[in-house]
Amino acid sequence: MSARTPPRLETSIRQARPGRPEPRARRPRGLLIYLVVRLTGVALAVLVLGHFALTHVVTDVAETDSGFVAERWASALWVGWDWTMLGAALAHGGAGVWIIVDDHTPDARRRRLRRLALVVGCGALWVLGSVLIAVAILG
Repeated sequence: MSARTPPRLETSIRQARPGRPEPRARRPRGLLIYLVVRLTGVALAVLVLGHFALTHVVTDVAETDSGFVAERWASALWVGWDWTMLGAALAHGGAGVWIIVDDHTPDARRRRLRRLALVVGCGALWVLGSVLIAVAILG
């Protein structure tokens, strides 16, 4: 038996047709999404563990009430901490669902629609969370 090597697949170069713009170079979107998931995962580990330590270890759980939250949110540090945690969680979850949509939606049109729905949904949740944090601070 002789070992046969499969024939090489030659990639064709798309030539620009007259009157059409040249094809744009594709951005490495997969790498960007991969990095977002990894970086927000590390950020969430720090943010959530810090939140847990303050709420459940440093402070007695029996004393955690609305007064504790109001006192904590009087500090810009903790407002920023919670807001960053909200943004990191939404970015992490959104990037993860983006990967799932890419993997399980072969039709390009449906994939675009699902990605759009994902971006709109994550954006709406971020705006809602930001408004709620702002209302809690100001009111």
